Amino acid sequence: MKPLSNVERLEAVVNGEQPDRIPVHDLACITISQVMGYEWKDLRFEPEKCAKITDEYNKLSGSDFCFGMLETSSMFKDLGVETSAPDNNYGNVMETYFKTPEDVDRLEMYDPLDPKESQWVRKGIIDKILEYRKVNSTGALTSGWSWGAVTTAGFLLGVENLMMYTMTEPELAMKAIQKAKKLAYGVMKAGQEGGECIWLPDPTASGSLMDIHTFRDFVAGPTCEIVHKWKREFHVPVIYHVCGDTIPIMPAIPSVGVDILSADHAIDLAYAREIVGQTICLMGNVDPITIMWNGTPEQIKEESYKCINAAGADGRFILAAGCEVPKDTPIQNIQALVMAAKSYTF
Repeated sequence: MKPLSNVERLEAVVNGEQPDRIPVHDLACITISQVMGYEWKDLRFEPEKCAKITDEYNKLSGSDFCFGMLETSSMFKDLGVETSAPDNNYGNVMETYFKTPEDVDRLEMYDPLDPKESQWVRKGIIDKILEYRKVNSTGALTSGWSWGAVTTAGFLLGVENLMMYTMTEPELAMKAIQKAKKLAYGVMKAGQEGGECIWLPDPTASGSLMDIHTFRDFVAGPTCEIVHKWKREFHVPVIYHVCGDTIPIMPAIPSVGVDILSADHAIDLAYAREIVGQTICLMGNVDPITIMWNGTPEQIKEESYKCINAAGADGRFILAAGCEVPKDTPIQNIQALVMAAKSYTF
């Protein structure tokens, strides 16, 4: 088979065709700053600087995908909530936006498409994505990004409150999720121009937190609305990441229409493939701590091959860590993941 471009390779695995080789996504974000010798405080809201550093990093890593250094808490900073700013780590959201049940009806979201309303999310996420596309010299696939609807609602309302309301006040929980969905879609759209795919991580939708009935009642509908609207508007694949044990909710995930499920290392990829069949492309799921951070290149190659054999020997698979790689992961280990994908033979 002749070598494919990154775009052609992505299209092949999404369409269920065997590519020329396994695609690889290193899932590096803050890791990029550490590898390149910077502290996060110097890059948190510096889109142009981040773009250049990200491109230099990707020349070292060789990954087929790259979304750059995103300050994910900035998605909520424009709401006026307090966020932390540690010197060398991500900021955290320190308070909820909806402090009372009445706030869910009363308080509105900002518009991510309006620069006047979205100063911080642009500096922390959107402009970093857009600036990287301007300087991308490696051909790496780029994506927009936003927290998923349920995770966004968990930040707005508090995860414990949201989970409780799904049982005690389901209408209130769904109102919060619908408002969160609107914000999430706006952040996705604002950063998508020129992207080849879209990232939609929704860790709060985990089977570690909810059963399949709750997933179907509160996650599947809003996520399906996002995905279908997205595909009508942009026609690019959706990468959906859910942390923790997704096996309990796995049968429902293909129904939301996502193209790629990024699977946490907590699950058995072979069992996941058995559940979803060939309805969806799986991505993952090398252990980000034990193997990617603390393992050796030889261990990374061995585990990578296991993942490919479990879920990707016939296509519909992207090799990646099971979640974002830790910030202190050595570049040699990231390179080993990339080389494992490129050296695997069908």
